[in-house]
Amino acid sequence: MSFLHPNLKIWLASTLLAPAVALAAERITVENAGLAAPESVVHDTVDDVYYVSNMNGGIADKDGNGFISRIAPDGKVLALKWADGAAAGTTLHAPKGLTIAGRTLYAADIDTVRLFDLATGKPQGDIPIPGATFLNGLAALPSGEVVGTESALLVEGTTVTPTGKDFIYRIGTDRRVAIVAQSPQLNQPNGIAALPSGHFLVSTRGAAEVYELTHQGEKRNVRTLPGKIVDGVGLAPDGRVFASSWETAEVYAVTPDGQVSSPFGKLAAPAADFHFDVKRNRILLPLLRADSLVLAPIP
Repeated sequence: MSFLHPNLKIWLASTLLAPAVALAAERITVENAGLAAPESVVHDTVDDVYYVSNMNGGIADKDGNGFISRIAPDGKVLALKWADGAAAGTTLHAPKGLTIAGRTLYAADIDTVRLFDLATGKPQGDIPIPGATFLNGLAALPSGEVVGTESALLVEGTTVTPTGKDFIYRIGTDRRVAIVAQSPQLNQPNGIAALPSGHFLVSTRGAAEVYELTHQGEKRNVRTLPGKIVDGVGLAPDGRVFASSWETAEVYAVTPDGQVSSPFGKLAAPAADFHFDVKRNRILLPLLRADSLVLAPIP
């Protein structure tokens, strides 16, 4: 199955605030800048800026203090709380996955997907996802639709319990929600990325797996990674599949012929839902436990 072009087969592997910006061999680390449990990042290619979701507290706490930051490619924080759950008229609790469809930013927030106008940062509505308890990754499709993962976790204090009600959903351009796939065999889907074929790459919290999901919800090309609790997943500009593991705090890269490497080694903290800056051949790595964002060249 060709993910990029007929000759390339990919298979999936076993406010303005002055931040502290550390530079090393073109790698930029945004730290000590006010980020608070950053979970996801997305590149707005039109305005050439990054948006970062900050849970700022418990992973499923409806505490109204989550926020989204706006960061320049050089690491400068343009607006720490570009969208602020503590502000009047804005609701954000523990935002995770981000994606952009049209000129709207979508943010997965526990059981609701929240929409924001990229031009103003103002809320553009909420889309409740029926049956959701732990919404996670998001990805935009060329059609303007958005797909997302429900990891199906029940969080009570420090106890996290899988419910077995895992599903992948789709939000239409009319904002209607439809289920793409629903099964405990989805293994607590976490990250999701759209493929040129129209299928999706999905990573799993419940297993060391990355797999392809068809339009019809069929799992294909299931592969096991060296590290468990897989979070971010994506197709790099050069055709390799990248996936991050919480167990090992590494990001794995899988070549078209199946060779697995760890191009960044062990990170200071596990990377969550990463994204690519294709313009700069760069990967954007939110380090949730380190309250930082790493902008690294793709080797």
